[in-house]
Amino acid sequence: MKNPFPAEVLGVRSVTKPGSAKETVHVDLSLEGSGLEYVTGDALGVFPCNDPELVDALLEALQLNGEAEVSLPDGSQGSLREALITAYDITNLKKSVLLKWNQAARSAELDAVLADKEALKDFAWGRDLLDLAQDDKTCARFLNEEAFASALPKLTPRLYSIASSPAAVPGAVSLCVGAVRYNSLGRGRKGVCSTYLADRIKPGDKVRVFVHSNKGFRLPEDGATPIIMVGPGTGIAPFRAFWQQRVIDGASGPMWLFFGNPYKATDACYEDELEPLVESGALKLSIAWSRDQEHKIYVQHLMRDAGAEIWQWLEKGAAVYMCGDANRMAKDVEQALLEIISTHGGRSAEEAVAYLAEMKAAKRYQKDVY
Repeated sequence: MKNPFPAEVLGVRSVTKPGSAKETVHVDLSLEGSGLEYVTGDALGVFPCNDPELVDALLEALQLNGEAEVSLPDGSQGSLREALITAYDITNLKKSVLLKWNQAARSAELDAVLADKEALKDFAWGRDLLDLAQDDKTCARFLNEEAFASALPKLTPRLYSIASSPAAVPGAVSLCVGAVRYNSLGRGRKGVCSTYLADRIKPGDKVRVFVHSNKGFRLPEDGATPIIMVGPGTGIAPFRAFWQQRVIDGASGPMWLFFGNPYKATDACYEDELEPLVESGALKLSIAWSRDQEHKIYVQHLMRDAGAEIWQWLEKGAAVYMCGDANRMAKDVEQALLEIISTHGGRSAEEAVAYLAEMKAAKRYQKDVY
């Protein structure tokens, strides 16, 4: 992480179709000459760059010179504009940032926000430094460019589940990234790293990366072990690596993927890879298109519907993997699993919890949630 590798961009392509509300891109990066190695199930750390348009608007609003030399987090010097693009966080309004900002702004409005934890949480959501700079009530006037740069935290890397098996793409690594875009306070907002990857990198560019080991998310050592994979949206990423690895290993164990996204017409992912696996019988595929009917259908609903068969897989020693949103999906899927164990396994609620805990201890229940 301290010395990220400048990985060459090999390609960026859309996985979903135009018009998708879940716009997803596939990114291929070269690791040639890096010495970096990863295992199926690991994550890749990516150091993003801020949107240059956002940086230029911020410099204009603060009336600062983008060419002025400032200190960088690593102790070197560089232009303020380049520092704001590559090194400093300008979108996350943490309390520590607002406190430093308000030393220059002396804003009564910010004083009130900083004094109330809930107000601070509400205020920070959907805002960035440009919002503060463009509002007369919160605008700051820094002594100079160095004073501004010194008030900012470092731009931190983002972790993405690796969407490739190293055996399938030697010397390279793949990511499956959902582009985050939304509107707030009358302005369009962009996820810092997701739109950096989706919009602004092109083949030949360099992206700073490192490998993050994820030892708690590994395929079974025995290739005969059945696996059940639950990954709606970009949660499919590590499972692409899983099915690639199992095919290369000639693993005999069956695979079952539960995938979900809003619409079949625009939001299918990796159809060209999944269809042959399904046709050959190597993979069972259950897809929840949540918005293709009046009532919403999610992966946990499909799991409940297939509860009897899932229980048979569990009794045959299947390992269950889950990847995606920790706040809602993971909890809903786990509850569905507990209900399946209870209903089809004849267990009480307490016994179902114990059964799942035993699976976890045996590394038959693993989660990669965020």
